[in-house]
Amino acid sequence: MKILLLSVVASIGVLQPDLSFNPEINTVETKMDKCNFSAPGFVLQDSDGSGRMSSIVFKMQDYCRAELKDFEFDVRFEVISATAYFTGDGFPQMKRGFITSSSLKPIKELMSKSRPGTIVTFDEIKVKGPDGMVRTLPGVSYLLY
Repeated sequence: MKILLLSVVASIGVLQPDLSFNPEINTVETKMDKCNFSAPGFVLQDSDGSGRMSSIVFKMQDYCRAELKDFEFDVRFEVISATAYFTGDGFPQMKRGFITSSSLKPIKELMSKSRPGTIVTFDEIKVKGPDGMVRTLPGVSYLLY
């Protein structure tokens, strides 16, 4: 199945009960381990998140989805919308496309014109979580090779 993956990362903060929260303090000197989580990211199928992807693999994508990266439980996120920008080789001027669901059909024509050297940026990615809350994920660019 051809799928475009949108990745979401959950973050967890831990404080000792006797410590008050202070946003200016980044670390607490205790024996507790510090949990570091990266910002939410965007991952395509067969991509290691390096920002590079084969143009052939990119053209074969039909759907997208949002999921929690390295999360043990099955949590469903519904893709509501996203904006895709196409620049670089094959696009003398920047072209913009929109998706309004998990289907990439609305931008399939632009995807078919993509070739090595094309830069594809997904921005304003909105997803709806199982709690009904709509979240906006940060944009990510991919250089096709």
